Amino acid sequence: MRYSLLAIGVLALAVIFVIIVRRPATEAAQRVPEAAGTTAPEAAARAAPEEVGTTAPEFAASTLWIQSEPLTLASLRGRVVVVHFWTFGCINCIHNFPSYKAWQEQYAGKAVTIVGIHTPETEGEADVKRVLAKAEANGLKFPIAVDNDGQNWRNWQNRYWPSVYLLDKKGRVRHRWEGELNFASTEGERIMRQRIDELLAE
Repeated sequence: MRYSLLAIGVLALAVIFVIIVRRPATEAAQRVPEAAGTTAPEAAARAAPEEVGTTAPEFAASTLWIQSEPLTLASLRGRVVVVHFWTFGCINCIHNFPSYKAWQEQYAGKAVTIVGIHTPETEGEADVKRVLAKAEANGLKFPIAVDNDGQNWRNWQNRYWPSVYLLDKKGRVRHRWEGELNFASTEGERIMRQRIDELLAE
């Protein structure tokens, strides 16, 4: 009987310990921006992007632009637009850099515009000079919308770093991929590139 009570006591302490340890991690994952975001490599474990079909929200007026003059989605009508949310300290975002660079080269001179919305996860990632330096160091030449107040993130109801959205020539979000494009055995880069080609052909 004494050993049974001891075993129950040890189990209860283990449960309490797990609850206490897990709570701060959960809160930290929800803290920025406004209980919305986390990195999600597991979100990429799918065979196809999510089909959407809604009108894309306009870029927030508070957006600071680097590597470009200020852009609006209205001014990009008639072009396929690739919008991706990222932050330079996110390893899952970094794993997507080769895909963005490949698209830069493949679609140069075509009716495709790539826009990276940089929503920081930490205070250090809100440093605009560091954002620009990281972009240059990694060969990312596309326009970057600096979203330090998280307004674009909220307007798009974005959930993860990284997330990639494909807009058709009428400004509608047609496809969304959450997480790494080539996570595990997925072929997200190839699939999304095929979707871009299809949107260009419309």
